[in-house]
Amino acid sequence: MSHSRDVLVFSKRFVGGVRTLATMLRELDLRPVLVSADPEDINRDACDVHLVVDWDCGELGDLVRAADEAGVRPTAVVNLVDPLIGWQIRTAHHYGLPGGEPNREVLLSKTRVREEMTRLGLSTLPFAGGPVAKFDVAAVAEYPVIVKPARDSGGSRLVRRADGPEQLAEHLREIAEKTSPDLEVIVERHIDGTEFSVDGPLLETGFRGLFSVEKSQHDELRHHDAGLRISPPPSAHVRRGAEQLTADISALCAGLGIVGGWLHVEGRVTADGRAELVEINPRPGGGLYRPATLRTCGIDSVQASVQMSLGGAAAEELAVATRNDELLALLPFEIDQVGRVARATPLDELKAIPGVVDGYQFDGMEVQTLDQENFFTEALITAETVEGLIEVADRVRAAFHYEMA
Repeated sequence: MSHSRDVLVFSKRFVGGVRTLATMLRELDLRPVLVSADPEDINRDACDVHLVVDWDCGELGDLVRAADEAGVRPTAVVNLVDPLIGWQIRTAHHYGLPGGEPNREVLLSKTRVREEMTRLGLSTLPFAGGPVAKFDVAAVAEYPVIVKPARDSGGSRLVRRADGPEQLAEHLREIAEKTSPDLEVIVERHIDGTEFSVDGPLLETGFRGLFSVEKSQHDELRHHDAGLRISPPPSAHVRRGAEQLTADISALCAGLGIVGGWLHVEGRVTADGRAELVEINPRPGGGLYRPATLRTCGIDSVQASVQMSLGGAAAEELAVATRNDELLALLPFEIDQVGRVARATPLDELKAIPGVVDGYQFDGMEVQTLDQENFFTEALITAETVEGLIEVADRVRAAFHYEMA
C-alpha cells in the first residue's frame, strides 16, 4: 500500500479510540499509523505502523524523525485525546494538513479564547489569567468567581468556586500544590444560570450546532455534571442561549481564520437568555454524545471528524444535516470515592429497562482523584415528555448499584 495513504492516529495511556479509528480508516482504503508513548502499546496490532513518541518530554522533531525513519508520509492526523490536541495542531501545521492553522491553538487556552471573544465584542465577562502561584488576588474585583486550569481541564478538573478573596487565595494554593506553581489558571466571574452544551461541525459557513443539551442539574459543590442532560433543551431560555452561543462561536472562529473539525462547546445561560461560553473542546463530545448525535441527526461525529481531517469530504452532508424531534436524555453515573469498582449492575440489565436505548460501562474502573469527573456508566434514554424521561431515569437509578473494592 502506498505510504501516501498514511494517517497518524494519536493515543495516550492506551486511550483515543484507536481500534475504532483504525477500522474507519481502513474502510476508506487508508493506512492507520499509531503514534503513542509506549513501545508495547496494546493497540499497536490494530494499526499498520507504530511510531513511539514521548508526549510529555518529546518535541515535534521527534515525531517527524520517527515518521521519516519508518517511511511514513502523513496525509492526515486524527486524535480524540484532549491533552494531545496541541500535538495534533502542530503536526498538521508541519505537514501542511487540514487542522493545522496556527490560530487553532488559541482554542486550547481558556484565557486566550476569552481574550479573543472580548476583542471581538462577543463577551463582557470579567476575567484574569496567569500562573497559579503568581496570580494577583487583588486584581479580582467581582465575586463569586470560578478558578480553573486554563488548559487541559477536561472532566471539570480542579474547578473551584470562590466567594471572596480569602477563599480564592486558598483555592489557588491548593491547585498549585496539586499541580505546579507554573500552571496557567483563569479566574472569571461565576455565571448564575443553567449549563448546556452544543455539538457540531465547523464549516466554511460557520459553526453548525446540531446537537444541543440542557444540563438539568449541576453539582455546585464539585462543579461536575449531574442529573439528566436533555436534548433538545426543554427550556426556552436555554434554546435561545444555545443559538446565541452558536453564533458567537461562528464569529470567534471566523475571526481566528479557523475552518474544519468538530466542536463540543459548553456554556451557561442566565434566566433572561444571555449566554456565556464556559469552554470549547475542538473534538467530538465524549460518552454517549456520539450515539445520541447519530440517532437524532444521522451523523457519526467521530467519522465526520475523521473525514474533515482528510480534507472536508463530509462538509456537504454536514451542511444539510438536521436534528429529528426525538426527545433524549443522557444519564451519567459518577463514582464519588477513590478506589476500584469491584461490582456494578451490568449494562445489559440497564438496557433492558423500557426507555433505555443505549449505554456504556467501563469495566474495572479505578478512581485515583476526585478532582475531576469520574463517570463510568451512562444510559441513553428516550420518552415522549420530560416527565417521561424523569420516570425512566428513576427506574434506572433504582436498578443501578455498584461496590468499590
